[in-house]
Amino acid sequence: MKKYLLFYFLCFSNFIFLAQEISTSLIDSISYPKNTYKKFIDVDNLGNYYFSNFEVITKTDGSNNWGFTNYELGIPYSISVINPLQVLVFYKETNTIILLDRFLNETQRINLNQIDPVKIAWWAENTKNQEIWIYDGENNRLEFYNYQQNITLSQTIPFLEPPVDFSSNFNNAFVLFDNSINKYNIQGTLLQSLDLNKEALSKIKVTKSYLIGKSKNKFKLYTTNLNLAGSFKSLKNNDLGFSLKNEKLYIYDGAKLFIYKLTLPSKLN
Repeated sequence: MKKYLLFYFLCFSNFIFLAQEISTSLIDSISYPKNTYKKFIDVDNLGNYYFSNFEVITKTDGSNNWGFTNYELGIPYSISVINPLQVLVFYKETNTIILLDRFLNETQRINLNQIDPVKIAWWAENTKNQEIWIYDGENNRLEFYNYQQNITLSQTIPFLEPPVDFSSNFNNAFVLFDNSINKYNIQGTLLQSLDLNKEALSKIKVTKSYLIGKSKNKFKLYTTNLNLAGSFKSLKNNDLGFSLKNEKLYIYDGAKLFIYKLTLPSKLN
């Protein structure tokens, strides 16, 4: 009987521990002229910040600014800075991917309408080498695509529902659905699926060690193995963009970029 009581106590304690609120503390803020940037994109591994203002993309290190604009392609749908030496910009309206160097100079253009066979992408994210993740909205599946050789290296089985959001790191892709998060490897194999218990998330972002999800009133933090690390209430107006790097949360409100230090209740692997 004592063994069963101990087992239930440990399970209950572990649940309470994992459900703890993550401590947040404001450690810095950076002011920008109001409405200079409409959206905060991300912060890269070198500490550079990326913003957009309709068709204009700006990278800044605090002292220097670099920019890229292409009006004929429209407004960027997504910008991936996982590799700061090769920034990926995806234009959904024109089904085109642009690769930029560290100074935001265009180095390559991939018009998915002009390859054989044509790909209709709804999302695109960078990975490593010459590969990218593409969400094929026509067939409702994820593809791991080598753009230099024009070869689809792998693909997932079709999803049962359209995704809500999508994020990737160098090794895996994470797909957010209404009630779950799926993790895939570069072979297109489903590794894990997390049931969100109807606590819907609207956006996810993954880093090397963590995945952060945003709901209406809360942020939830998971390891990349989709174990819950904790949660905390929404901070400031985060609708204009947020990012997580090295246990620091970055939130832009249209005039300031706020930087918070997260103190986690545990280090989960």
